Amino acid sequence: MKKLLTIAIAASALTAAVPALAQTYLDDRAAQADQRIDNGESNGSLSVSEAATLRARLHDIERLQERYREDGMANWQARDLNRRYDNLSSQIYEMRHDQYRYERHYDDDVW
Repeated sequence: MKKLLTIAIAASALTAAVPALAQTYLDDRAAQADQRIDNGESNGSLSVSEAATLRARLHDIERLQERYREDGMANWQARDLNRRYDNLSSQIYEMRHDQYRYERHYDDDVW
């Protein structure tokens, strides 16, 4: 009986800890995405409008994250947010490495 009770307590503690860890991880991802956008804008690999577009997408994800938190984030919601941050990360990479924009900026003959 004690073993079963110990297992039940451990499982409930783990279930409560997972969403809290996910929230911290997701907060870190948001901060990292914001930093990458800032870096891209400051070094010229992102235009002002590209940075604004990416920031708007980031803020949409952050608003959704707040809604999920208010309701008590479930595991599927944490996975959904993680997928959205993955997509945003890919978009940041693509826009920062947009070869056409890079050539246009440095080579007047492209136009």
